[in-house]
Amino acid sequence: MILIKEVIRERIRLFRRALEDLSWLESTAILTLTRPHPDDLFLNWLVFEIHKEIRYPLNPPTATCTSRDYFSTIPSLRLLQVPPGESDFLLHLPDLYHELAHPLLVIPNNPKIEPLQHELAKFLVVVTKHFEDARTAVARTTGPREYQEFELRNFERSWFSWAMELFCDLFATYTLGAAYGWAHFHLTAKREADPVDVRPIRLRSHPPDQARMEVILIGLDLVGLRDQANGIRQRWDALLSAIGVKRDPTYRKACPEKLLQQAAIHALEGAIKIGCRVVDRKTPDKIHGLLNTAWDQFWSNPANYYAWERDVMAKLKSAADGPQGCCSAI
Repeated sequence: MILIKEVIRERIRLFRRALEDLSWLESTAILTLTRPHPDDLFLNWLVFEIHKEIRYPLNPPTATCTSRDYFSTIPSLRLLQVPPGESDFLLHLPDLYHELAHPLLVIPNNPKIEPLQHELAKFLVVVTKHFEDARTAVARTTGPREYQEFELRNFERSWFSWAMELFCDLFATYTLGAAYGWAHFHLTAKREADPVDVRPIRLRSHPPDQARMEVILIGLDLVGLRDQANGIRQRWDALLSAIGVKRDPTYRKACPEKLLQQAAIHALEGAIKIGCRVVDRKTPDKIHGLLNTAWDQFWSNPANYYAWERDVMAKLKSAADGPQGCCSAI
């Protein structure tokens, strides 16, 4: 009798899990398939153009304006979600490049993208070695060591999710350029989160915004866009000063410059090995140029930016709706 009750409980548990999975599919994949909205069609055209420009090694994911939070990707469904309304504006579209990187890092058994995944794995070896050395150094000191060792283990554990996000930031930086740095600047400016918060009790999937900006700037330097990096760095430092960010020594313990630099090097090597186009000062691509120009316009002529963006978006959507555009089927 006890065995039968356990079997019944297990079946109920599996039944509830199946219903949860079905509900999730209905609110994501099925919603996308049954919602041929013009914004979605335009966004898919844009992602396809980006995929051609950067020589993206996979088929581009399906894009939809159904995100309830921010830009996100579900690699298992090949689905890229964007907040409603973002298809009408330019300044945060650089985040598409970050989301395109996620499938490259997690889809298994594909020789086209394995070199990038191998670079991520090699970087994680560097991370493990760094924190092993840090714990060894702590063990040699006098006085209480338990909390320091606990803190280092928490930081190391965090890096196994942080590394993937930083590689996605770097992929976006290497394939788009300064516009991605500005998009991250803008995202940080409008949120209340502390950009240097690394308290172990708040383990998160994403690294601190300061670390993300540091690797973006390192990446821009590596591809020869130092002037653009310096421009972002100046405004970033002014932002941190304006919001009163205090440089906690714990931040540097969690996010040492050595690891940020190594992440940038390995991510660049991986992007090159999978055949993606890496930006330089003369990159001529249309979407690349448009997104970078948008941020130049925003900073140089903010009073007239809205009118400029509205005109540019109208022309871009007209191109997408033309004979060669995917929106022509509407």
